[in-house]
Amino acid sequence: MTAPVFEVKLLQHCCNMKLDTIYKRIRSKGGRVTKVRKAIIEILYESGCILSSFDIMLKLRELKIRPNRSTMYRELIFLAHNNVITKNAIAHKDYFELPQDHHHHLVCVGCNSIQKIVIGNHLREQEKIIERENKFQIINHSLEFYGLCRRCRA
Repeated sequence: MTAPVFEVKLLQHCCNMKLDTIYKRIRSKGGRVTKVRKAIIEILYESGCILSSFDIMLKLRELKIRPNRSTMYRELIFLAHNNVITKNAIAHKDYFELPQDHHHHLVCVGCNSIQKIVIGNHLREQEKIIERENKFQIINHSLEFYGLCRRCRA
């Protein structure tokens, strides 16, 4: 059985950092800004939301950059491990994006589309309560909502 293909609804330009700042972060982590890393960063910078490694590979090919699969995964692991990009697992598939304003995702179980949503400050307040009541420092969290989109409900 093959994994479902997800369509990511692209919203506006996603990242609130400049590319130079991202490249400096890579160098500060001991990495080099290689042709493949730079292209991956630029693809994610323009994406508006999350992309799978397959989607990133397709976009690299459009740019006439053809890293082998192991190079591609090594680059994504390096960038995620050093907090240059964020890795999200949605429906047992890994997606990547640049750190950006806090948001979550709506995942349609009918057509497999993924849409970025922003939730107000009340979730951040709840997170502080959880930290305080449990004496637990939250570093990050992941929250996806699964259901049917407007198109699938029609």
